Amino acid sequence: MTLASLVLAVAVPAKAAPIDGLHFLVGTWKCTYRAGTVSLPYAATFAYDLAGHTLRETTSSAVGADEEVFAYDPQRRGWTTVILDDHGSATVMRGTGRDPNHIAYRSVYADASIAETIDRLSATEYAIHATVRLGGKTMSSVDTCTRHAPSR
Repeated sequence: MTLASLVLAVAVPAKAAPIDGLHFLVGTWKCTYRAGTVSLPYAATFAYDLAGHTLRETTSSAVGADEEVFAYDPQRRGWTTVILDDHGSATVMRGTGRDPNHIAYRSVYADASIAETIDRLSATEYAIHATVRLGGKTMSSVDTCTRHAPSR
């Protein structure tokens, strides 16, 4: 590396990757899933993985658990999330845009009828709105997740 290249690399700030915008999720959240009359509390824990290039979420509730991995592909300019549940099922979702505060996903595997939007509402709250086609009907759900603000 030449001196000019080294100086340029230091002088030009690196543009933050969209995955960095999900840092507010790192830690543990208390969530509630609601669909119709069903209400299910669960815990969600987020941590960066693969040297900060992916964000891993693990969830647990009284009825099961899953693990999700979030990544941003700058060449495709989009998000990918892979969801694995404790029954061995997998779902792959794709989202567009760079905004980590509002990600709209569509499933691409195994069931292409799932649409999901994740919205950051504040530093201590986010929501997931989802729809899925089951048995010829569309089911909607909302997850709300909160946590206490970190102490300073």
